[in-house]
Amino acid sequence: MSIQQYYQQTAYISLNGSILSAGLLTAILASSLLFSWNIPLFLVSVPFLFLVLSHYNTYILYKNKSEESEGTFHHYDDNQLLEQNNLLIGFSPAPAVRLLFFTPDGMLAGELRELSSKSYRWFIPYFIDKRIMKRIGIYDSKGNLEGSLIQERNRFKMLNANKEEIGVFYPKKASKETIGVAFLSGGRKMRAERIPGSMHDFRVVQEGGNTAARLQRGWMPLEWTRFFKEANTPVLTFDYTVGQAERLAVLAALASRYMYYDH
Repeated sequence: MSIQQYYQQTAYISLNGSILSAGLLTAILASSLLFSWNIPLFLVSVPFLFLVLSHYNTYILYKNKSEESEGTFHHYDDNQLLEQNNLLIGFSPAPAVRLLFFTPDGMLAGELRELSSKSYRWFIPYFIDKRIMKRIGIYDSKGNLEGSLIQERNRFKMLNANKEEIGVFYPKKASKETIGVAFLSGGRKMRAERIPGSMHDFRVVQEGGNTAARLQRGWMPLEWTRFFKEANTPVLTFDYTVGQAERLAVLAALASRYMYYDH
């Protein structure tokens, strides 16, 4: 998958949402006439019309982005997700979380998603679904599992590709400056902290004060804009010196931060 195909996919998901909303509105109006239901049609129609127009507007927006994005081909070795130092993030609908990672050349580098999820979870409320402990996989562009995050009561266990535990991540309340703390094998500790003035941006700091990774919106080198047509595409930047365990800790913070972002 390329970023161009991602824009196309997002456009057609929105188009289907618009068609579904229009269909439901038509069914309600037809039923009210057929069975002489005494319902306030205006109040019923307005929310559905809003959904129809909102989804259709999103369809047009992403269709244009797809057409404006240049054709892509590999410049990077996309097979090793945990070796990439610059990743751009796209979001896909999911019961809890699904993040797509792209390299700066617009090609898919991998994804973060639940190892398995039941279809019924699309229909249960957030406050119920959040009580279900998640098992999240981190995959490369070929679908190979590079690591996993196992959610427990108040933490994520981090496992490498061999299913060996290499650390734990403890999420904190988003209202606090520190949004999570990771403890890695060998006694190492990392802290994920919110960047002031931003809702989702954060950085992960090692014990010595060095920044291991940073997630930012609204920052993108000019040459990347040939492929990425959203100025606020989140950019995840790793310090080239950090190892696999530290990168998994960053992805654990990312999973915690964006849980239910596109439910």
